[in-house]
Amino acid sequence: MPQRTELPEVPRHWRSRRPSRSRHAQPRLVRPDRLLAESLLAPNKKVKENFNSLVVVTDDGKVRSGMKLRQTDTDLLLRDAEDNEFAIPLKKIEEQTNGTSLMPAGLADKLTRTELLDLIRFLSELGKVGDFQISKQQLVRRWQTLAPTDAAIMQLRRVSYASIAQNDAALTWTPAYSTVGGELPLTDLPEFRIPFRAKDGQLGATFARFELDASSASQAKLLLNSVTGLTAWLDANPIKLTSEITLDLTPGRHRVTFVIELSERKEPLRVEMSDVPRSTAKVQLVGGK
Repeated sequence: MPQRTELPEVPRHWRSRRPSRSRHAQPRLVRPDRLLAESLLAPNKKVKENFNSLVVVTDDGKVRSGMKLRQTDTDLLLRDAEDNEFAIPLKKIEEQTNGTSLMPAGLADKLTRTELLDLIRFLSELGKVGDFQISKQQLVRRWQTLAPTDAAIMQLRRVSYASIAQNDAALTWTPAYSTVGGELPLTDLPEFRIPFRAKDGQLGATFARFELDASSASQAKLLLNSVTGLTAWLDANPIKLTSEITLDLTPGRHRVTFVIELSERKEPLRVEMSDVPRSTAKVQLVGGK
């Protein structure tokens, strides 16, 4: 009969314990998408440090609020909800308190359930490697689109589309932005349907431009996803459009203006700037708001 082997006793502090069912055993983990949903729907429930507004009361009884930018020896600088910066002299400040979240309450109220889910999914993917990763390509992301004002409509009725490239001060251009993938959706742009230019039943045209800044005389290459339905100018000079365009630039800022015929073009507009070999000058896409 085989001899029984005695195992050494396991020290008490090494013994495994059964998982406790106590409510205090382990903190419950919250899914990131649930946190995002809560931040969108109830932004003031939990406000992270430095993500709140600052409320300032001055000695003349005025109350100002905004996001704190910086503080000098003499002034407190804030940015308000309209994105305007303003300074408050420190000697005039009587009281400072933390305000509500920088995320406006009710911002998601007008979204449908599907739109809200899409937004949460998009936000949850930011910062990860994948479709929503910001590319290192030099893509045009900041655009300006022609606003359908009376002055613009009157000008387009009287003269050719080329007049839009003249940078007329009477025309109003509003900001527009590409998607993360660098595409400018045409469905979001204002449509101009000018008599004698668009046939009955056809869509009209829309106008968009972006800016380049050259440090010295140089060249820049533009890569377009498609030239269908496009007409373009560099400043006031027409561009012969191909999928790859090389522009000769003088020092300073330049505009590239597109007329987009919506009856011909359905796909978004995507423009990438590429370096020209042996070009030593620095050309940058103008970004910002």
